[in-house]
Amino acid sequence: MNLRIFGMLALAASAFLIPASALAHHGRALIYEAKKETTVKASVTEFVWSNPHVQIGIEAVDDKGARRQWLLEASSTGILAERGWSRRSLKVGDTVTITFHPGLRGAPTGDLIKVVLADGRVLEAGILR
Repeated sequence: MNLRIFGMLALAASAFLIPASALAHHGRALIYEAKKETTVKASVTEFVWSNPHVQIGIEAVDDKGARRQWLLEASSTGILAERGWSRRSLKVGDTVTITFHPGLRGAPTGDLIKVVLADGRVLEAGILR
């Protein structure tokens, strides 16, 4: 087999690897319940404005009446900035109403959909529908 044919075969084979690596990072259906939405009134415990994903820590009462903490993941700072967010959008102690796709099997994580601030403004974070 000459080097040119080997190179073409290697390139073709690598094309099959790209979707798998993208799925490993962006396969949210493997981490979150994409068909379920949870909305809670919460207190912000952490707001990390950084890439590749903005993170928000919250504390709220769950549907069983217990206090729980969640760590929610959002899009990148660039995408959120296009939707009206900034590094000053939230601060620790803010009370918000927050909607997210919960983690699978009850994990205290979530994929952020939107935040409603105390003044009624809505900050979208999920994929715009």
